[in-house]
Amino acid sequence: MAGTVTPSLVQQFASMKPADFGRTIEPKWQVGQRLVKEIQVAVEKEHLTPLDGARLISSVAATLFGYDEFILREISPETLLATTPSRR
Repeated sequence: MAGTVTPSLVQQFASMKPADFGRTIEPKWQVGQRLVKEIQVAVEKEHLTPLDGARLISSVAATLFGYDEFILREISPETLLATTPSRR
């Protein structure tokens, strides 16, 4: 079965027209808002600590908006290895 190839978030947003940004980001933002509300309720009911709630919200946002792709992958391990002088 052939699957659909989805370009990375970096590719999608780098090639996006400004007018398309809001339409593209809105569905993710709506999901994020629902998840944050659920986490807030869980903290208020003491099912999660405030720290765990904050960590979870951070993780949700990072997952929805591609933190690792936008931030962490800008400097790949391969790039670091290629620029690190070897010691003998």
